[in-house]
Amino acid sequence: MIVEEAVSEVVPQISAEVTILPVSYATILDDPAAPALLRAYAEECLVPDASPQRAMYEALEKLEVIQCFGAYLASALIGFISIIRTTVPHDGHLVASVESMFVDLPHRHTGAGLLLLTAAETFATDIGCRVLLCSARLDSPFDLVLSRRAGYERTHSQHTRWLNGYKGGRE
Repeated sequence: MIVEEAVSEVVPQISAEVTILPVSYATILDDPAAPALLRAYAEECLVPDASPQRAMYEALEKLEVIQCFGAYLASALIGFISIIRTTVPHDGHLVASVESMFVDLPHRHTGAGLLLLTAAETFATDIGCRVLLCSARLDSPFDLVLSRRAGYERTHSQHTRWLNGYKGGRE
């Protein structure tokens, strides 16, 4: 099933105005809204030194390891999600993981976040993944969405040790 059809079938009542499109990360970076969107993402996700590595994203896209989706209101980029897929070596199964997801604060009422998650779920299902893993900073907006979203359950805990003087945006 193509993503656009799946999204409209699952959540057509949320917003007929928001469109979710599979895009390259370069498309996101080149969008006029990208600088402000990425600054807001970095601030909310406590990644003050966020500097998307275009060449790395392009290399991962060539290897078909990453897939990005953009959320558009009319023609304006209002959010994005990037999904990384990998084969787990110990069992040989394909899994997908949300590398990043963000919807600009003024547009969160549009349902764009749920539409992006639905696109990620559909993509992961269509390529044969057994699971979609989502990591979110504790009590962040994304964490709160996942805790309320049907079908998502908290199964693991993630612990972080900052290295080489990096403090994860808590300087």
